[in-house]
Amino acid sequence: MKGERYSELNELSAFGFIANALGGGGDRNQSFPQSDAEDLSKGARFIPGEVTMARRRGESVHFHVNCHNKCCWYWEMPNGSKVYHWCPVDFEHYGKEKCSVCGNENVKGGTVN
Repeated sequence: MKGERYSELNELSAFGFIANALGGGGDRNQSFPQSDAEDLSKGARFIPGEVTMARRRGESVHFHVNCHNKCCWYWEMPNGSKVYHWCPVDFEHYGKEKCSVCGNENVKGGTVN
């Protein structure tokens, strides 16, 4: 099922897991944090820079996959802001106003405080 760890393993997530293991594992001070690789294995197509940087600092960032539609996925930052996943395919499919599946109005990506 989409959104579950290892549900969409691909070359990038495999590279991330290998790079992370070679660096000692975990998130803190890693060039490729393990949590980033796990997010990619759940179906994320990219990881926003602010997410990776926070994880490298050892901060807790949570990836939320509450809806099957990728335009509704987001990372919750330590300060409570949400960084939304940007998926142009879903954006065009579900429209520019809101996600028809769950009612999320922020389908344009970016950060929402």
